[in-house]
Amino acid sequence: MTSVLDLHDSALRLWHGDALVESPGYAWFDGQHFRFGIPAMRTQRRTPREVNTRFWSQLNTQPLSPPLGQARHAADLVHAHLQDIHHLAGQPERLLIAAPGSMGRDALSLLLGIIEHLPFNVAGLVHRSAVLAAASGLPQGLHIELQLHQTQVTPFATEGQNVVVDAGQVVPGEGMLALQDRLATAIARSFVAQTRFDPLRSADGEQALYDALPGALESLRSGGEAQVSIGGYQARITQDDLQSVGAAYSRILEPLLGQDVPLLLESPLDLLPGLDLPTAHRHTSGGLLAAAIAKCETALLQTTDQLALNRSVPVIESASTEASVTAAVTPPQSAQPVVAAQPLPSHVLIEHHARSLTDPTALPGTATLSLNDGAVAIGLGDVQGLQVNTEAAVEGQVLNLGDVLSHPSGYHAVMIVVEG
Repeated sequence: MTSVLDLHDSALRLWHGDALVESPGYAWFDGQHFRFGIPAMRTQRRTPREVNTRFWSQLNTQPLSPPLGQARHAADLVHAHLQDIHHLAGQPERLLIAAPGSMGRDALSLLLGIIEHLPFNVAGLVHRSAVLAAASGLPQGLHIELQLHQTQVTPFATEGQNVVVDAGQVVPGEGMLALQDRLATAIARSFVAQTRFDPLRSADGEQALYDALPGALESLRSGGEAQVSIGGYQARITQDDLQSVGAAYSRILEPLLGQDVPLLLESPLDLLPGLDLPTAHRHTSGGLLAAAIAKCETALLQTTDQLALNRSVPVIESASTEASVTAAVTPPQSAQPVVAAQPLPSHVLIEHHARSLTDPTALPGTATLSLNDGAVAIGLGDVQGLQVNTEAAVEGQVLNLGDVLSHPSGYHAVMIVVEG
């Protein structure tokens, strides 16, 4: 069985059988170990100098600046990230890799060199825009891909029975992180106007706001408004509050769009209020990529000596509507992938010292942490004022990697896992 690895740094994914591991391109050095994906993302605003988000977009062997732990360069972090996600996915033996068009020849060569030192083989290398375009039902268009630090715009067209992509354009500095910054600033303005509380004035408040962005955007799409709670304060956010963010991104894209050329917008752009583009567009998701590849896997397989970025993918049969396109590449319900479990916290990091969950000094006062039924839960005892990610802690609350505990006494700790 061939597994699929999508090297889209905003939402890097590995599908292996019924398991789906999602691990965006964040690397965090917690003082002892590297942590990748969600745990790193959830501490980025608190510890910015200990988190790197450019190692995928700047894959090379130049010295890291600023340095990060024992990693010498981005290639070291990519090696460790691939090792981590491969382990979480159950150690598949063969991977078919989908890479973004922004990954140039030198970076791809370095990537293949890194993989030679990892316990899996590459079964093929394909341009991810070509796969998503082949499944879109569009005969031609532009694929808009939001990476962490830039936007990639890739033209595609049908040639016979294949969809072929050309060299794309990159909009540097206009990626997921820049978009999140604008959204966070707009929501913070609403907090100040409604509550006089500014979540961007503290690292914990800022992190909590960024963590709340995905849920807020989903609520806006489904109900037209969202309630965001941070540090005991709550603000009502409407689509009008964020219209300027989508409008600004529209203005950035417009110079790159041709006349009457349809657009294939990759999520999360479908959630962005105020995005108003002059040409017809259709939405897709990187979450469909593995199912799309399964439809034409044989044509994408390569031998070791043939490995090169494949820019041509057979058209995946689909009807003309977005709903039918989605149905054409979505696996049966019984085969839906599940997110592989992230490691449980094993220690609490307090002032660069890791303390076991069973250490009675890991929490202030009589509060305790316990491992029950595969979850780390908090017991408050008679402690008042303990917070988790700037929100009041709740008796029995389950804690995850990267969660931050704080108390008015000055106690401040991060949930981590210590291996070996």
